[in-house]
Amino acid sequence: MIRQYRVSDAEQVLTLNEACVPEVGPMDRTKLASFEEWAPYLKVVDVDGEIVGLLIGLDQSAPYGSPNFGWFTERVDRFAYIDRIAVAESQRGNGWGPALYQDFEAWARKRNLPALTAEVNVEPPNQRSMRFHELFGFTEMDEFEPTGSADYRVAMLRKRLADDS
Repeated sequence: MIRQYRVSDAEQVLTLNEACVPEVGPMDRTKLASFEEWAPYLKVVDVDGEIVGLLIGLDQSAPYGSPNFGWFTERVDRFAYIDRIAVAESQRGNGWGPALYQDFEAWARKRNLPALTAEVNVEPPNQRSMRFHELFGFTEMDEFEPTGSADYRVAMLRKRLADDS
């Protein structure tokens, strides 16, 4: 079931996140503690006490120093940002990714946020994630090299929920 994250989930969340790198960025205890403090959307998928999924979502007001998040704050007035989604390899194909996205979209709509935003690796390529986002109605705004290196490039994606984004 999808539920709100609890501090007692931290070790399982960090283990899940680590298993999903490089599809998601690394996350240590300090970074997770920051999300615990100011991420308005921090939910997990709990299957019989095992954390098998995670989605961390922010809005444009988050005090987040990520260059990808900063890219969106410079171009989109109000938005809901998917910092990361992770689903355990053993649970992929069971619908948890779509369920988390639908839950996050409902959260954004309740707050009248006109867009969902996310980025997907282009280099190194993450074609599975790109297909997933396309199926959910995301379109590419541009590509961005957050580190200034062509070895790491991301597609900056947006899904419009209203016309004023």
